[in-house]
Amino acid sequence: MSFASTSLAALRRRRGIALCALALCAALGAPGPAAAALFAPDGAFGSAGTANGRFAEPAGIDTDDAGRVYVADSARGRLEVYDDAAAGNKFLGTVGDGVLVRPVGVTLDIRDRIYVTDEVLGSVVMFDAFVDGHDLRRRFGKGDGTALGYLSQPRFAVTDRASRVYVTERGNARVQWLKPTSRDRVEPVAAFGVGEPPEFLDPEGLARDGEGRVYVSDQSSADGEVRLYDPRGFPLGQIIGPGSGAGQVSSPRGLMRDPFGRLLVADSGNSRVQVFAPLPETLDPNVPARMRLVESYGSAGTGPGNLLQPAAAALAPGALLYVTDAGNGRVVRLHYDDADTDGALDERDNCPGLANPRQRDTDRDRQGDECDPDDDNDTVADASDRCPTTRRGQDANRDGCGDPRSRILIPGDRATFRSSRPPTLVAGRASADELGVTAVEIALAQVRGRTCRWYRPGGRFGPRTSCAAPQFFAAKGLERWRARFGLRGRGSYRVLSRATQRGGLVELPGDARDTQTFRIR
Repeated sequence: MSFASTSLAALRRRRGIALCALALCAALGAPGPAAAALFAPDGAFGSAGTANGRFAEPAGIDTDDAGRVYVADSARGRLEVYDDAAAGNKFLGTVGDGVLVRPVGVTLDIRDRIYVTDEVLGSVVMFDAFVDGHDLRRRFGKGDGTALGYLSQPRFAVTDRASRVYVTERGNARVQWLKPTSRDRVEPVAAFGVGEPPEFLDPEGLARDGEGRVYVSDQSSADGEVRLYDPRGFPLGQIIGPGSGAGQVSSPRGLMRDPFGRLLVADSGNSRVQVFAPLPETLDPNVPARMRLVESYGSAGTGPGNLLQPAAAALAPGALLYVTDAGNGRVVRLHYDDADTDGALDERDNCPGLANPRQRDTDRDRQGDECDPDDDNDTVADASDRCPTTRRGQDANRDGCGDPRSRILIPGDRATFRSSRPPTLVAGRASADELGVTAVEIALAQVRGRTCRWYRPGGRFGPRTSCAAPQFFAAKGLERWRARFGLRGRGSYRVLSRATQRGGLVELPGDARDTQTFRIR
């Protein structure tokens, strides 16, 4: 047996073992991969200090599409950028030196442009994407003030697909959103949370859902909570209440929604991150909305598995979650919703419980190839399928591979040639699925009535015989093939081609692709 076939057999055995294990778990009623914890520690970087890569006071955090991590270091007045996890979250550089004073929140829009809230400047500062040079583009906010367009102690921000910017203001105890209209102009849209009695004491974190509803955390140590607002800013009520019990919060800071609508809360006062199930798209106005706790991670401390006054969280490609562990002056990296640590969120993993980083799904049946017994859905099980990831045309011998096929491209569709310029070349293409083509042959006949004279290499036609018994000879080439011949007589001619697949299966000619007729007059 060849090395390639041995490897394929081993892969199929591993798949079979994994499938049996999954089936056994289901049969015994044992908790499967879906019951695994949402969080698993994966390291940390940065610690208290002043050198690059060490945080003085980490606050807001976000990531870009390449997995780079952006951390607002409030005490050092700048944004620090780190490479993705595969590169060890290596320190890459800073953004905002000499521009920022006390950055708190950071968020990236759909074009990876960087927005930083600075509570001392009273503005949101926007920079180009890091890979584009992160130059300063504009500042939102006119400084301290209460009118729309002014920002008093801005804390965190989020953007929507129209690049509108939503900002929590500690000084004005409100949420304001603004809309950039040009490079130099930003229009204030509206604000909410300014009613009587005040709806916030210390508004902090922000998140938006698919319905445009806005989630706001109140960092008050006495009355910390998370509130919900409709897209117009109309209050829908408290959805997470204060306390230290499961599903309660104390001095909550950053908010984040994952791709499945779950809300993550940096529960700073309780030194943990909590995940809550998504709210329904439509809420009953007669029933107070409350979020249901899914899972909690962390407890006060300095070791692995501990957090101390976390400030914010951000999800990165590869099912990784980064948390600014403010009390410990570091960023903690976690596997999130990825029990098999293959970089795919379990909620959308097409082989949950079995590591398959490529997430390949040949037949698009939402069952990944690593755990699908028939990857190409051709009814031939992978264990006996010679081409387990393709389904190309007919399969007469049921080996899982498409049958060999050839197509005549020259002489083409012309039906008649002059005797002074007869065709001298037959050429075309051939394929035989993953097994490949080992030979291409052609047959050429002069047709008269129901009999044929078949061409022989060397330039002569044989005696008249049945047209149903073609005499083939080898063409040159495989996937691209050709054969030359000489024709001198007028009359009707027929040309056929056939390909042979590795393993010996020979094409049966007889359709418009591999058979052509023409006349010479």
